[in-house]
Amino acid sequence: MSIAWLGGRWIEEADAFIPADDRGFLYGDAVFETGRLVAGGYFRLDRHLERLEASAAALRLPVPPRDELARVARGLADRNGFADATLRFTVTRGGARGPLLLATLAPMERDWRSTANRGWRIVTAGVRHPPASALPQVKTPGRLHGLLARAEARRAGADDALLLSAEGHVVEGPSWNLFWRVGATLFTPAAETGLLEGLTRAALLDLAPPLGLTVEEGLFPRAHLDLAEEAFATMTSVGVVPFSALDGRVLPVAQRRAASALFEAYWDLVAREAR
Repeated sequence: MSIAWLGGRWIEEADAFIPADDRGFLYGDAVFETGRLVAGGYFRLDRHLERLEASAAALRLPVPPRDELARVARGLADRNGFADATLRFTVTRGGARGPLLLATLAPMERDWRSTANRGWRIVTAGVRHPPASALPQVKTPGRLHGLLARAEARRAGADDALLLSAEGHVVEGPSWNLFWRVGATLFTPAAETGLLEGLTRAALLDLAPPLGLTVEEGLFPRAHLDLAEEAFATMTSVGVVPFSALDGRVLPVAQRRAASALFEAYWDLVAREAR
């Protein structure tokens, strides 16, 4: 049974109930952030907490001090005895008792690496990504565009969905950033598309050049992806996940040169920095 932190106390996760008047539950008036525990240490936890603070500031939502959140994260690892897990902080506006913090730690599946390397079948969603003016960079539970896109993917028998902007530019997935390769160049949507700039994405921007890959950020139409020799998603939980197919077009395993190299480089970086 996993142990969680809720409202200032340790509690079995199965007993972590949210009050009926909680505004996060009622209206999505909340923010969240995820992190990664690897071999008993957290990777770039300070940067995740910084982003949680930024999301909360956009909603004028108070959050506990960063050192307190770090202690909770460490307490979750110690009390649960997990070495390889995903951390999540959720801060809600709460109800009559004020803001509420929920922190949980979910162990990774033992075969997560092989599952990631099998790749995803991706479809382009009909629902469009909100513009930057709608604050899509703020991590709130109510990211409706992502929920609708994933529902489309399920109906199509795919693993996940790609979101385009209202102008037809490639943006991101419901919970991941996107890269694709043409020759020795990696392409990725620019921040002005309104994407949520992930910490894994930032790490890959640094890791790619030493591997002989040029990175180009910009505004790209969906048609640009038809030139891709390979494409992949990036996220905190598993790092890099290659696409096995995109809108029915097969992307062969043999062409995953960048995804394979960056997967290894990223997890080498995590192993060095996790603490």
